[in-house]
Amino acid sequence: MRIEDKIIFNEIKKGNKLVYEALFSDYYAHLVRFADQYVLDRETSEDIVQDLYLYIWENAVRINIHTSIKAYLYQSLKNRCLNYLKSLKVKDEKNVIYVDALLNSKDEAAFFDPEIIDQIKQSMDDLPPQMAKIIKLKHLDGMKQNEIAEQLNISVNSVKTQLKRARIKLRESLFKKTHLYFFL
Repeated sequence: MRIEDKIIFNEIKKGNKLVYEALFSDYYAHLVRFADQYVLDRETSEDIVQDLYLYIWENAVRINIHTSIKAYLYQSLKNRCLNYLKSLKVKDEKNVIYVDALLNSKDEAAFFDPEIIDQIKQSMDDLPPQMAKIIKLKHLDGMKQNEIAEQLNISVNSVKTQLKRARIKLRESLFKKTHLYFFL
């Protein structure tokens, strides 16, 4: 952790409201936009971000940050967003919104739920073979784009394009297989 981050977080632990407010104003808008990529609802995104900041203020003494404050904020927010999506009372049988958020996530470690993985595998049957292989290597085997390109002897740009198209096709396939009717 950078020395600046240690100083900032130590001040928050001491109850320094000015430092806390500065941290809030520095990251709030960015965090709301980040959350909105997951939950697709501005008010909910704002609520989740505010809950995160409230948690930090109330529990600062117990929080141990081993990365930067920025990394901690984004990872914590991502986890809160995914938890929110999993806890929605209006769910479809295939968890389409949750899966969509995972597919758009940059974090390969997000795929931890075996039920979700099974649903994606079933929908992958609808994909062209090469596209299915690329998304499997990326999200189920945890390979990086350059590793996939090297293994399949294609360009990294081809991998990126195929991943983007696969996400779109998987999203469409999951929505078709479910009858999700609700408004965010």
